[in-house]
Amino acid sequence: ALVPLVFLFPRIQLDRDAGGRLGFVIILTAVAVVVLIAVVAAMGMTGSTGSLERKRLYVHRKFARYYGLEMFYGARKQVFLTFAPYLLILKYGVQTEYLAALLGISALINIIFNPVVGRIIDRWGYRSVMVGDTVILFFVCLLYGFAHRLFSEDTALIIVSVVFILDWMISSASMASSIYVSRISDGKEEMTATLSTGISINHLISVAIALVGGLIWESLGVELLFVLAALMAVGNTLFAISIPRIDRKL
Repeated sequence: ALVPLVFLFPRIQLDRDAGGRLGFVIILTAVAVVVLIAVVAAMGMTGSTGSLERKRLYVHRKFARYYGLEMFYGARKQVFLTFAPYLLILKYGVQTEYLAALLGISALINIIFNPVVGRIIDRWGYRSVMVGDTVILFFVCLLYGFAHRLFSEDTALIIVSVVFILDWMISSASMASSIYVSRISDGKEEMTATLSTGISINHLISVAIALVGGLIWESLGVELLFVLAALMAVGNTLFAISIPRIDRKL
């Protein structure tokens, strides 16, 4: 939230427009100090007692749907983290402070929205949240790809900015898959190993999507990239629907 304020200072704006790095040096230095404080605080924490033995990678048939979901979430994460900001910068020409403001607003909203997602999962079940999240994501991807063709440039920028914040908000619904794992696991060790494996799958797919998506953007255009992302959202929806309903009471 503070990053866009730094870039609003006239001196920093002039320096950036002249090709300088003053604002980025200030921000990254401040981040380094905060990280150092976090390291010191973490070193002062009491270590856990006992040992927890688990496999580095754990694959079991009953978690097949979870692994599939993590593949979709990895692809979705890369679309949001990489291609949505690039869209705002390359297609709409937004400046550093604008994008930083969007990220700050999204983070502040999620402080309130994340617990709300948790309560929705408690009330309606993780399956309903997964399905609803992916349906919204389908329309989010289409607006990313075609807002500039459907609306004027100024209106399209506003729409894509709102969609960007909404995208950040619904991404928190991915916690539903972790709750799904916790409900079908036989113990804490199995749950932890499964979640670790899911994270590995998520990251692997994310890296692959970054490479493939960049080639698609460059050779075939941004519209097709986000159409494919929308189709992945449909696949994610079908996968979520296939998850059996289990007692909603958590």
